[in-house]
Amino acid sequence: MTDTVPRMRPLGLAARMILFLTLALVPIGVVAWFQTTKLQEETRLRTQLSLVALTEAAALAERETVLRAQGGAQALGATLALDLFGADDAQTCSARLASYLEGSPGYSFAGLLTADGRIPCTSTGTALDIADFPRLRELIADPGPAAWLNRSAPVSRRSVIIVAEPFFIDGTLAGHVVLSLPSALLPADSNDTVATPYLDIVTINAKGQILSSRRGVDKAADILPAELDLASLIGARAQSFAARSKDGATRVYAAAPLVPGMITAIGIWSEDNDQAQAITVSGIARALPLLMWAASVIVAFLAVNRLVIRHIKLLSRRMRVFARTRRVPETRRHREMPAELADMEDDFLDMADGILRDEAAQENALREKTILLKEVHHRVKNNLQLISSIMNMQIRGSREPETRLVLQRLQDRIRSLATIHRNLYQTEDLGHVNAGILLEELVQQMTQMAQIAGEPVTVKTELQNIEAVPDQAVPLSLLTAEALTNALKYGAPSGTEGGASVSVRFIGDGARKATLEIANTALPEGSPRDEKPAVEPHGLGTRLIQAFTTQLGGTLVHGHEQDRFVVRVTFQLKTFEYDETTPTQVPNVPDF
Repeated sequence: MTDTVPRMRPLGLAARMILFLTLALVPIGVVAWFQTTKLQEETRLRTQLSLVALTEAAALAERETVLRAQGGAQALGATLALDLFGADDAQTCSARLASYLEGSPGYSFAGLLTADGRIPCTSTGTALDIADFPRLRELIADPGPAAWLNRSAPVSRRSVIIVAEPFFIDGTLAGHVVLSLPSALLPADSNDTVATPYLDIVTINAKGQILSSRRGVDKAADILPAELDLASLIGARAQSFAARSKDGATRVYAAAPLVPGMITAIGIWSEDNDQAQAITVSGIARALPLLMWAASVIVAFLAVNRLVIRHIKLLSRRMRVFARTRRVPETRRHREMPAELADMEDDFLDMADGILRDEAAQENALREKTILLKEVHHRVKNNLQLISSIMNMQIRGSREPETRLVLQRLQDRIRSLATIHRNLYQTEDLGHVNAGILLEELVQQMTQMAQIAGEPVTVKTELQNIEAVPDQAVPLSLLTAEALTNALKYGAPSGTEGGASVSVRFIGDGARKATLEIANTALPEGSPRDEKPAVEPHGLGTRLIQAFTTQLGGTLVHGHEQDRFVVRVTFQLKTFEYDETTPTQVPNVPDF
């Protein structure tokens, strides 16, 4: 049984060289990658610390301002709470706040917010309604130190940063002291021509809201990280990172806590800044180990390809050309090839010369054997025709009809054999015979002057071109001759067709099975007018048909089918098997 599973094609020499070189250079590449990664990480950490320190130093003024306001609010809360809640004197409280603002320049408003949501005293001397201040209402719901930006304060009439600090009485939260610090007092880079190492210094509160910006709050929103919740930086450790800003550019950010848990400063740096470049590792730096590994593989492969692979491909191409055309290349490439491959080329060329000489000798021997075998078939055919001619002379000289009939039957069999040998010496392939052409010629030869009941007989043929080996062609043609002779001898005119007819069919089923069917018109079986049987059960022709069927390895079926008598033989077509010990022989048949 033939294995139809396709065999996997092995890897070529070039692919294997690349694979082995890759494996050999992997340790070097891994070491280089780890070293590069470690160096990049150390550089990044140093850069982070440097950027955080620079951010803290740049935001020192904001930090001191907020801490001073926070300390002042704590002092006011400690001194005013007892007076306010003990004497319940709002005017005294307001006076103290106004006096504090006069002695502490830089504040624009001060107020006292109680835990129950009242603003009983302010630096302006008037009580305020908390309903007008949404951010103060949030402070009541979530008390604690806080700072926020109010760009249009209703009391100060300008942009201020409001700092709120809680105060306690007997350990219980009593309220918050609120101080307003004008934003104009914070540092600002008003002149864009001044060179600074950073793009901007931005401060944010615990809710991620912007408190201040060196270049303006409106401009700061566009250069802050687009996909980062700024509130997550509050309470986190100092850090540096690269991110894409809202305007689509990639920038480096350094976050440093100014007032832990309350205010954080964010330094914004350009990606091209010398101090910030190590934060964003470039693609070339990341790919450097890979590029080194790839360059090493390519250089090694080019060297191997120039010295080995291209010469092997050339030699393989010459071998394929020799296999297709049987032409040996005339030139040799010893000067370019290494010595080992040059020796291999010499061996191939010597082998090719030897193969051509051997094939030429074999072709000559085969041609001579073919000529001799065809001559044998030709002489056998001539001898059989000579015997047929002698028998024809004997037939003409015989006076007894029975003797003439026997000799004619014998002559038909000899002609069948002669027809086979004529086809054998005329064909190019002596191991196969076109059985369709052979039977066509045989039927025409036997039915040229055929008559049934003194009337011409109609012969119908359906013969497919099926190749058969000589060992089957001989008994097949002899069986056809015998069956056709019986059909012509015992046939009768048909009542339905109005005349006698004989049909010969030879067809295949595609599974190397063939069927030979010879039918003749005959009277129905058991008919009173049927004076003789369609076939003699113990006659020589019947025994020959059975013997030839056995030699074909087939099955024989014969009998009446409606108004026809049919002889049908089905057999398996054989393949040619050459036997060197014995010549081709005519199959054994019973003695005549």
